[in-house]
Amino acid sequence: MLEHFEQIEKNVVNKIYKLFLEKFNGNNSRFANASDCSETTVRRVFRNKQRMTLNLLLRFCNALEIDIKDVFDDIEVTQKDN
Repeated sequence: MLEHFEQIEKNVVNKIYKLFLEKFNGNNSRFANASDCSETTVRRVFRNKQRMTLNLLLRFCNALEIDIKDVFDDIEVTQKDN
């Protein structure tokens, strides 16, 4: 189960990263300012060196001007029993 949650988190970070590249052209500083967090935090999250809190996820969504549910559109959250 833990592996499944970690995979979900990676998928969420990857999706946010792709949206960040589109909207901010890879500019960590602008994204950090729009997210009201540090540039270090942005870099660490995108490098999977820091876990994303719900608060930070909401800040990222706000900066990207997306709804949080859009992040999970194509991500399977529930794990099916084998």
